[in-house]
Amino acid sequence: MKKSATVLTGVSLVVLLFGSLAEGQVSPQSLEIIRSRLHQAKIFFDKMPETRRQVLSGAAQNLIHLANVSEHGRLGEIFNRPAPLRKASAGTSAPGGVIAVSDPSNDFAFSLQTGFTQSETSTAWCGSHVTVGFNDSGSIPESIFSGPGGVSGSGVALSTDFGHHFQDLGFVNPGSNPANILAGDPVLGCADAGTFHYAQLFETADSMGNPLTDIAVSTSSDGGATWADPVAAVSKDGFTHFLDKDWMAVDPSNANRLFVTYTDFDFSGIVCPGAERVAIELVSSTDGGTTWSAPVVVDEVCSVPPSFPFVQGSQVALGPSGEVYVAWEFFSDFFTRELHIRKSTDHGVSFTPFVKIDNVTCVGDCETVQGLFRTFLDLGSLVVDRSGTATNGNVYVVWHDGRNLNVPSFTISGFYGYADVLLRRSTDGGATWQAPVRVNNNREPLHSGRGTDQYQPGLAVDNTGGIGACWYDRRLDPLNYQIDRFCGVSTDAGATWTNTRQSSPSWSPIHATDFEIDTLYMGDYDGLTSDFTKSTPGFIGAFQMMNTRGGLAGNSILVPNPDVFATGFK
Repeated sequence: MKKSATVLTGVSLVVLLFGSLAEGQVSPQSLEIIRSRLHQAKIFFDKMPETRRQVLSGAAQNLIHLANVSEHGRLGEIFNRPAPLRKASAGTSAPGGVIAVSDPSNDFAFSLQTGFTQSETSTAWCGSHVTVGFNDSGSIPESIFSGPGGVSGSGVALSTDFGHHFQDLGFVNPGSNPANILAGDPVLGCADAGTFHYAQLFETADSMGNPLTDIAVSTSSDGGATWADPVAAVSKDGFTHFLDKDWMAVDPSNANRLFVTYTDFDFSGIVCPGAERVAIELVSSTDGGTTWSAPVVVDEVCSVPPSFPFVQGSQVALGPSGEVYVAWEFFSDFFTRELHIRKSTDHGVSFTPFVKIDNVTCVGDCETVQGLFRTFLDLGSLVVDRSGTATNGNVYVVWHDGRNLNVPSFTISGFYGYADVLLRRSTDGGATWQAPVRVNNNREPLHSGRGTDQYQPGLAVDNTGGIGACWYDRRLDPLNYQIDRFCGVSTDAGATWTNTRQSSPSWSPIHATDFEIDTLYMGDYDGLTSDFTKSTPGFIGAFQMMNTRGGLAGNSILVPNPDVFATGFK
């Protein structure tokens, strides 16, 4: 489709969402507040250099896209009534033995040209209850039509039978303030089977209409069935800051203690006069997410020429005694990358000096892999063993890396790096790191001299000390196009790995079926988890799969569209 037609269709859909169809449910004043907050976001993003916008998270890219198309104004009505909404839809059958998480029945309810998409999954597991959060463009009209006032771009699903079946609960509650925009990048955690937390990007405004950029944490006290209004874990001036790429962890030594990290893109000039400051920061809560500490700077750089260094993609994980680990990616320029980590033994008040875990060779062309799925951020997972076994306290980091097979290619980097999943282990609290281990076991190079991509890994450790990993995998297609979901298990602290195909059939990297959001649907990550309560061994993880069989719950339109599925294994 030509770009002009793409924009027209996208604008038309957004006009539908923010125009007359919503006016039956939302007052004109509320709609104007939503438009105003998106306009403020657009002004900020337009001030950012293109080179900086491209390193923002997948959810931020969606927000940029939504802010841009909302500027086109009203182009007329397309439909005369809203589509039916999901209301705790029952779990559905799924292809290839995986478990359906999101409900696709309304994905093409508005248009045959543009559907609703889901991406970037995070899974939390406590006892019999499992929750999955995901970016969900369908939640935008749902929250406008039937929500309390704000706009939600995030969905949530719940299982009460250890992940065997899920119910798609629809949008995450954005709160009543019409300036509230839940923008995605979900990270979920839990304290017990009744208490779950959901962190994500949050854009709102103060009482005077001034923009605020936040990281929100929503809490469920009924096992994931309903969610309270979002609470700002950190809030900054939206004229001069953008908070991006959140991560969250619950302290196993005190489940009321939560930690959130994020990246602050700071154009205030206070720390870096005349230049952008980019920082990894941490905030914490000691009362289950009700109140939050002031930010603690974990790392910061002034992004100055000629290389314009920056940091991005932090994760936080907790050790068995409440040790706080924060890992992130440092970019000395766009192509030269390192993984760094710091440790705190006083609940995040202070940190040891950073340790370099490893260099990173970027995958694909350093921005996307074949099929044009964005794979810019390399850090997949940071996890700590708290099993109480002989491996208790081990720290593991997994990421995708292109070092093992690079071929010349006409790209911005001059080469194509075939992605492998690499893991490094520390047995001394992150001070030193053992040699990297290749998790995927497919043979490369192929007879052609080329390879296949294994990328976006998630990692978890269960109560036995076993390690689980999952990733997207193209080994079954020598042309490196078709995608599968593979998972593996290590029972020797990451030294050796099984590899098992979890999804069937393979799917193609079809995108641009949803013009409401950025077209690179796959996002930056998919999480994997084990039971936080340590009562059940094994692993559960959700992921995005292109559904080429039409709606699984009544929508018979056979249009390829990404939906969320899950797999469980031991």
